[in-house]
Amino acid sequence: MGAALKNQNYSFGGFECSVVSDPFVEYSLFEDNTVLELSKQKKQLSVFKLLEKNLSFTTASSFANQVHFGQAHLTPIQRWFPYREGYSTRLVSAFLEELDISGNVFDPFAGSGTTLLSARHNNLQSFGVDVNPISALVASVANEQYSKNDINEIIAEKQKIARLEKINKTFEYSFELANKMFNEEILNVLLQLKFRIKSIENKIISDLFFVTWLSLIEEVYNIKKEGNGIKYKNRKRTPSGYINIQKEEWEKEHFPNDKFEFVRQKFLQKIEVSLYDIQNNYGLIEKKPRVYNADCLVFDDLFSDEIQFTFFSPPYCNCFDYFEIHKVELWLGGFVKSREELKTLRKTGFRSNTNSLNGKPISYRNENIENLISLFDKKNLWSGRIPTVVRGYFDDTYTLLKKLYLQTEKGGYVGSVIGNSAYSGVIIPSDILTAQIAREIGFKVENIFITRHLTTSSQQKKDLEPLKKYLRESIVLLKK
Repeated sequence: MGAALKNQNYSFGGFECSVVSDPFVEYSLFEDNTVLELSKQKKQLSVFKLLEKNLSFTTASSFANQVHFGQAHLTPIQRWFPYREGYSTRLVSAFLEELDISGNVFDPFAGSGTTLLSARHNNLQSFGVDVNPISALVASVANEQYSKNDINEIIAEKQKIARLEKINKTFEYSFELANKMFNEEILNVLLQLKFRIKSIENKIISDLFFVTWLSLIEEVYNIKKEGNGIKYKNRKRTPSGYINIQKEEWEKEHFPNDKFEFVRQKFLQKIEVSLYDIQNNYGLIEKKPRVYNADCLVFDDLFSDEIQFTFFSPPYCNCFDYFEIHKVELWLGGFVKSREELKTLRKTGFRSNTNSLNGKPISYRNENIENLISLFDKKNLWSGRIPTVVRGYFDDTYTLLKKLYLQTEKGGYVGSVIGNSAYSGVIIPSDILTAQIAREIGFKVENIFITRHLTTSSQQKKDLEPLKKYLRESIVLLKK
């Protein structure tokens, strides 16, 4: 299979890395005819070979537990809100340190504010944009500068809620599925708490408590976030299939009799964690980020400051709908009040799933993307709109990178955590496609860090076995 690999080990921001001196041998399998039995595989590999030409790859498995949110529940401030699609502050700090960043930092998909948090802890000015109003709020709250007076007020409001009495009143809501997803009494307690929080006059404190309330929802409803959606907890998997436990029976088993106190104590515990983090981080030299609730593709209309370093993770081209995952919080939080509003919100995001398609024309065309799309087996696609999703995704990628290039200072960097995906036995190598687009625009591709390999559905696993090295999560590092 060609010459043996010669790997050079080095440290990047404190993480162990290994330069792959011959990426074609390591990642492409071009010379192994035993695995190239199917023409579909051969055609994919020929596309990958073209895309990989003159790119540098680094094995960075030490980044594997940093590119996701696995440790966030232990990380101060990050643990305030369960944002599973995020990455660690340590990962961002490694790049800030290694690249010697001293200028403005930007995240066009701010999420829970991780990039902004890392920038602030390094005394750097940062900017964040997110189309999801929950994400924009969480990022703002996580990066707020809390004064001594704010801390005293948090303590006072916490004490007031500790003394709060249950109101004999039914609070109204517009979310039609709420009665299926919640115990009726728990839902009413949640809404009472929300009413109380919204009455807090100090917006900084009110927002902090509201984010805490939003994070509480996930712990007290009858569903769980799983995959690309939500599943009912009373639906139990058995060897013979799924069985449904009666909602009332399940609730009786999992919730105490005093549901008011149950919900209140969980809320107070969460506020106590936030208070602890704020008190122990008080006095840091920080620059407050500027956070915008907007489409990332219009960031250049929001601020004109030059950017030295952009670090982000876009939605992956895998039809994962972030709004579906957070729809309960969006409804109950009052961010959307109807199906139409939710539908409209979905169509303002990056085109990464069928719900995000908005009819916008596709301007960017790429021969390699079209060659891969041509290999789709339409009979095995769960939606006929998948080709449009793929084209739209890279059209939006092109638009974003072009704008980033214009606003990035000379010598500045862009880092992106990217996951590859697969449809009907065809891998969409988003990392090297993004690298190609970036080079067309004018960026230099500094490196592609291979952080971890991904799995796919059981239906595709056999077909993709010879190509599995391309099912991966990577960090693409660009330089202007």
